[in-house]
Amino acid sequence: MQSTKSKILDCLQSETFVSGNSLAEQLNVSRTAIWKNIQALKNEGYQIAAVQNKGYALVGASQNINQAKLLSIIDKSTLFDQLIYKKTVDSTQNTAFNILHKNDDNIVIVSESQTEGRGRFKRQWLSPKETGLYMSLVLRPNIKHSDMITFNLFMSLAISQTIRKNTGLKSGIKWPNDIYISDKKVCGFLTEIVSEEDTVQTIICGVGINIEPSTDIESLSTATALNAELPSEKQLDIDSFLSELFKNIEIYYNKFMSTSFSEIRDEWIEHSIIFNRQLKISSSNGMIKGKALDVNDEGYLIIIDEEQNIHQVISADIEI
Repeated sequence: MQSTKSKILDCLQSETFVSGNSLAEQLNVSRTAIWKNIQALKNEGYQIAAVQNKGYALVGASQNINQAKLLSIIDKSTLFDQLIYKKTVDSTQNTAFNILHKNDDNIVIVSESQTEGRGRFKRQWLSPKETGLYMSLVLRPNIKHSDMITFNLFMSLAISQTIRKNTGLKSGIKWPNDIYISDKKVCGFLTEIVSEEDTVQTIICGVGINIEPSTDIESLSTATALNAELPSEKQLDIDSFLSELFKNIEIYYNKFMSTSFSEIRDEWIEHSIIFNRQLKISSSNGMIKGKALDVNDEGYLIIIDEEQNIHQVISADIEI
């Protein structure tokens, strides 16, 4: 359910003045409640003009990720039912696992920071406040285990498409679930499941996107942030980015549920950064060096090693 704050934000999106009386009547709250929520939005970074006898107008969006904007997005979503927003958690993945059995909702969990954020292979994901988007998506697909293989490929394309369209930056996908810009990692996600016998009942997908430069990110030569790659006069419009991101997540999740990877394979390959370069592939079967030949319709990575042997890889860590 939308908060009064997010409802006010929706009402002010037209860039025209709306009177306090009109807002109070539309939202069925008092003028005092309108004023208090306007002040709260200003504190979150929204630039709202207040003019006597005209009312309020949104003149500048907040550049911080905030609960009001996310509630506005989730309320319009046909995929997600609920938003859980936290100031800080150990990990949004842990939060998701702790609450997922309370109902059957599709849930978005967002935290401003994480103290124990994690990625694949239990690697730490640095999550300082106000520098990134840290979230977990709880989805209820009820599909066979074998159908899960391509989930990461659909999700990675949703994120890469968002970055390209919203920023103009040429993002690329490192199979299966990392997003890079200029050969530096800007996003990663971790997919975990809850299953019974051969059925995947719940997907818990933890996503981390670096947005603002930070000393933590700058200390890693292999990492970057969106605003570090953008010119100072063209920094990320966070409201537009979030809207586009959740729209694409919904589009590509629905495609994942209704079509095969072959339907988006060409699109995915166009975004991929793993071809025509030497790779180091580490998996439970050991380490090999070679080049990527293809990603087949089942989502398997096809590798030719230095001895010209062909390998079909389903899960691995890749160094480029």
